Amino acid sequence: MAQKERLYFESVRENRDGYFVEYQPPIADNTFANLSLVYPDKFELEEVGKSIRIEMDRWMARYPVPLTACAYDAAENIIRPNGEDGFLTGWLTPGSNKFSYSWKLDELPSFLNDNSNLPDWRTIYPDIRFKTDAEVKSNAQKYLTERRKQVFGIKIILTIWVAVIPASWAIIQYLGPEWLGICVLIYSFSQAWKAWRKLMGSSKSSRGDQEAAEKESKMAHYYYHCERNPDGFIRLKAENFAKEISERTRKEAAELAEGSNRKPPV
Repeated sequence: MAQKERLYFESVRENRDGYFVEYQPPIADNTFANLSLVYPDKFELEEVGKSIRIEMDRWMARYPVPLTACAYDAAENIIRPNGEDGFLTGWLTPGSNKFSYSWKLDELPSFLNDNSNLPDWRTIYPDIRFKTDAEVKSNAQKYLTERRKQVFGIKIILTIWVAVIPASWAIIQYLGPEWLGICVLIYSFSQAWKAWRKLMGSSKSSRGDQEAAEKESKMAHYYYHCERNPDGFIRLKAENFAKEISERTRKEAAELAEGSNRKPPV
């Protein structure tokens, strides 16, 4: 029997009141779809558990595929409603229209992991865009080719800057006319004069130089205190990462809500 072509579907995002959901169809030959509930603000654990069940019913009725769901807070930490494991698995009981659920991943029926007779996902997800395995590999090869071209271009520029320009300048100085040598000498003296005035404090630095000096001074100051308190620096770095993640999650929620509000009424 010919092997089925691997398909990679895009995820589906929808806004809700107090959270948003992201549904991901099975990737390649996986048997489970995945559902994430993301809470950008405050939440109640009991409500999170209820919302997970409601969303699972909704999505499995829409797409009859075994589903694993979990919820996350703004910092991308897993929310564990009612002290459970955090992951709820749902599936359609064979021979019936009844949904079954389990919070225990080690108690799932064995048929859920059987991927020997998977359906054609295109018939189940006709409204979701996807890419074939060949398209994914082709896009990856195109990206790699572009990156190689960029790296090659950077190498050419560095070669010209580091080797060709200095060599050309030396040749011009050696073989060029006398007036060119005088110009080079005058330029060298002018640069030396500027450096001497700056050293003696009689020359005002440009705004850019002042900002650069202030930045270097701050960096040295921060480095000194980070070296004095490395544990505090680690805590600060972790706090900054958590803050960035939270801000990104809230931004995604706001954009999704704004996009939902723009949709014309049906």
